[in-house]
This record gives sequence, structure tokens and C-alpha cells, in this order.
Amino acid sequence: MKRLYVCGSFRFTREIEELENRLKQGNIEYQISKKMDSRGILGCLKKIDDADVVYVVNPGGYIGKSGSVDIGYAYARNKSIYAMHSVDDPAVMDLISGVLSPKALIDLLKEDSP
Repeated sequence: MKRLYVCGSFRFTREIEELENRLKQGNIEYQISKKMDSRGILGCLKKIDDADVVYVVNPGGYIGKSGSVDIGYAYARNKSIYAMHSVDDPAVMDLISGVLSPKALIDLLKEDSP
């Protein structure tokens, strides 16, 4: 099964927690950026390195500065990147493989499972 890293602005904590509950129910291997991560952006980059897929939680299309860094780094590391919603910035959207609902994301991640 593919390993997932979930990122998004901390203003979307509720949405990220809802996704985390769905991932647990789906038995998906994942890591999520958390406010309490003392390693900051370096911790996030390590989690991207460990993942096969990066998912951006971005209601309304908002990604923020940290999200932009995560997307750029994931793209440079040849990771598959999906977002919950389209991003208004065409340059950033060009780096994203597609837009997926949480259900579609879980289905994609389970495709490779035995």
C-alpha cells in the first residue's frame, strides 16, 4: 500500500482531523503535519521523503506558504501530489497531479494493497 503524507494550513485543523479519522478507518499508512512538531518544516520535508503520495487539504483552494513549500519539495522529489480542491495559482496547480476527494484518495491508496 502507498504511504501518505497529509499537509495543509493549520487553519484547516478540523478538516485534517476528519481526514485522519477516515484514513484510520481505511487502514491507510499516513503521516500528518502537526502544530506540535518541534522540527518545523524540516520535519515536514522528512515526512514527504518517507511518503509515496502527498495530499494537500486546502478548502477553498488555499494552500499558504508552508503548503507551497511542501508542494514544491514533493514535486522535486518526484512524489505524486493531490489536492482536495483546485489551487487558483496556475503555477502551483501545474505541480499537482490531480484533485481528489478524501474518498477518492483512499480508493487510490488501496489500489496497490494485496
